[in-house]
Amino acid sequence: MLIEAEALGHVGAWAWRVSTSLLWWSDETYRICGHAPQGILPTYEGFFAAIHPDDRAEVERRVQAAVDGTEEFNLTHRMIRPSGEAIHVKEFGKVLRTDDGTAVRMLGFIQDITEEVSLRQALAESEQRYRLLAENAWDVIWTMELDGSISYVSPAVERVRGLTPAEAAVQPPEEMQPMESRAKGAEYYARLFEAIANGTELPTFHGEQEYYRKDGSIMYGELDVIPQVDADGNALRILGVTRDISERRAYEEKLGRLAVTDSLTGVWNRRHGEELFTADMYDARRLGPAMSLLMLDIDHFKSTNDTHGHQVGDLVLVELCRRLTANLRATDVLVRWGGEEFVIVMRHCNLTQAVPRADKLRALIADTPFAQAGTVTVSIGAAELQSDDDLGTWLHRADRAMYDAKAAGRNAVRSRE
Repeated sequence: MLIEAEALGHVGAWAWRVSTSLLWWSDETYRICGHAPQGILPTYEGFFAAIHPDDRAEVERRVQAAVDGTEEFNLTHRMIRPSGEAIHVKEFGKVLRTDDGTAVRMLGFIQDITEEVSLRQALAESEQRYRLLAENAWDVIWTMELDGSISYVSPAVERVRGLTPAEAAVQPPEEMQPMESRAKGAEYYARLFEAIANGTELPTFHGEQEYYRKDGSIMYGELDVIPQVDADGNALRILGVTRDISERRAYEEKLGRLAVTDSLTGVWNRRHGEELFTADMYDARRLGPAMSLLMLDIDHFKSTNDTHGHQVGDLVLVELCRRLTANLRATDVLVRWGGEEFVIVMRHCNLTQAVPRADKLRALIADTPFAQAGTVTVSIGAAELQSDDDLGTWLHRADRAMYDAKAAGRNAVRSRE
């Protein structure tokens, strides 16, 4: 039974009578040292000859210290088997003494720990490779222990959030993320730790999150969270990768704006304007406030393009929208309807109020010359929303009023009930 236990644990026993060079080895000690059991007569000198040259002096010193009683004999070192194979062993020895303290015998154990050392070295190399990848990754890589503490944050966090890894690791949640993102994270971690407690399948996370940069601005991140598990599937820690997608989000938002705005002037385009006006009409009928619509057209705009060129014509359109936007209320909606034609919806505004406001807009355009184009005027038609209107009939009345203004000599405002 003892022999089986020695073989199973790769542990052998040995004894040394201090006054001689002879050793006694168990069968497993023979095997550890690369010999068949009882295949040689083990000696002190032969054993030391098998110790790796780089370790031999330290082992001899530790043996002598144990005999002298100044240190315990407990160390790891390397040995070279007769085949040339290098192994790692761990040894423990105890010195037996006479009543007067003289060392007479040393008993000990030797264990082959080569596999353990190899595994540790492989793990260390793996961790080194992982750390090298993490510390040079463009994304932020981080690990969280099961107690919720952050144990590692890669250097990329300084590039994307302006924080050092040490600062990011101890940052309170309320300083790290806005409330909505914190809530999404808390919901996931609640599910994760419940699964850990219940021994059920561990969930992962993939989604967009917002983070505060050091300067208070928002960084948009794409977050992946994966629990790390051991061979039995038990959670060890939590691995996260956060990718900065702020530029992508800005590009997506820009594309979104381009889909609903006029690329030249920056005001709403016709398609989006129709959606806004339809919603406004529904709210006006449900809630009751008056609402008026202005149809505005630049007078003789073709002549401006023909005389000064289309580039100057574009500048006129941009400046016109700038003046209008600066003088409209926050609740008013300006839309480029097409070419030199614009539509303005004035919420909470009846026709009696809309006409003088329209005339004020007409005057601020006509009274101040435009760079390179000179004086520019507009004709404006106004119509109040009626209970039986749809968008088409409402626009048609404003359009007819606008042609009334042109018929009256242009640079004018007219209205239709």
